[in-house]
This record gives sequence, structure tokens and C-alpha cells, in this order.
Amino acid sequence: MRARRAFPVLETERLVLRAPRRADARALLDAWRDADTMRYFGAEPLARIRDALDQIRDFTEETAAGDGIRWTLTERGQDEYIGDIGYFDHVPEHSRAEVGFILARPYWRRGLMTEALAAVLDYGFEAMRLHRVEALVDPRNGRSLRTLERAGFRREGLLRDYEFERGEFIDLALLSLLRTERTSLDVVTQRVG
Repeated sequence: MRARRAFPVLETERLVLRAPRRADARALLDAWRDADTMRYFGAEPLARIRDALDQIRDFTEETAAGDGIRWTLTERGQDEYIGDIGYFDHVPEHSRAEVGFILARPYWRRGLMTEALAAVLDYGFEAMRLHRVEALVDPRNGRSLRTLERAGFRREGLLRDYEFERGEFIDLALLSLLRTERTSLDVVTQRVG
């Protein structure tokens, strides 16, 4: 029987990225049901606390299966959910994964996601031995595009009518970052746990 590895806690100057917990459900629901926060996320807003608990369960199962990993973002010293970030569609044989993130609206425009993304990219390239990290973003989502581009991601193209969301087909911009392109964002991160 294989020993279960401890969930990797990541710390930055202002944030602690930790494992999702059932106790995060109320704050996750508040973020995931906000129409502005969910506008370009690619999923319907959540409606009930049960939906938030199901989402947390999905994050946990994805990590256990090795398909990805999702961190809860908390402000240092607060330990309350303010967003989440992580990898999914992890393909170990090709050393690639897709990154995705969401941040509750009260925390926008503070550079927190840029800080969290730097820590997650460090973890991906070092601990997961990723060579390529991808992101698919609604081209109307300027904030997310700028966050990724500040981290060094490059736009590779536009996937036309790629997903059907809220009654219409939408385009998605494909961005990527290779291990060889990774640059420092002057964000000090350390891995704990």
C-alpha cells in the first residue's frame, strides 16, 4: 500500500495556499455564485451550499487521482477562502497541465492572483516536473489574460467556438508557458508540508 503524501502548502508574502476543506464551502459559494466573478469562468454560478461541497469534493478527488491539484487561497493569518487556483488535465507522460484560477471580487486589483500564480508555477515546474503549462481563457477576460501574460505566458492562438456556455459558442484564447521561459516575478515563495 502506497503512503499518502501530505498536501503541499505554499506560502507567499501575503498568502497561504492550502488544501480545500469542507469549512470553505460558504465562502466558495459566495465567490462562485457572484455573476461578475463567474462571467468568464466557463461554469455556471453555483446556487446551493451542496454545490460548493460537491466542488470541494471534486477538487479533493482530482488531487487523489493525480489528475491535478487545487489550492484554496487564504490571506496570511486569516485562513478563510478568498479564491482557488490549481492544475487540471495533468498529463504526466507529456509533462503538461492546464492552470485555472478564481478570486472572489472583494480581493480583485490587489495583485494577489499574480502572487498565487507565481507560487503555483514554481510548484508545477519544480515538484511536478512540468515542461508546459497551458491556460484557456475567454478573450474578453482582460484581467486573467494580463495576469497570465505578466507571469510570462504567451498567446498561441484562438480556439474558435471552442465551448458552449450559457446558450452560445465562445472562443477561447490558448496561452502557454514553458519551463525554459519561466522568469522570476520577484515573489518569494516557499513550500511547506
